[in-house]
Amino acid sequence: MEKNIEKVLSEKGIKVSKDELSLLEHQWNAIQQLKKGFKEIKLDDSDICVTHNPGSVCHE
Repeated sequence: MEKNIEKVLSEKGIKVSKDELSLLEHQWNAIQQLKKGFKEIKLDDSDICVTHNPGSVCHE
C-alpha cells in the first residue's frame, strides 16, 4: 500500500518523507476500517456522518 500512496503523490508532484508516508498509510487503513463497518449496516440504521477535515476546528 505504501508504494501506491507514494506513486499517486509523486504523480501529483507531492513529496513526502518516509515518516509522513507511514502516517498516511496508517490513516488510510483506519478510514478503510470505518468504511467496512458502514458496508455491513443498513442505511436506515445509520444517522451519523463521519468527516475528516485536517487542520480544522470542530464547532458543535
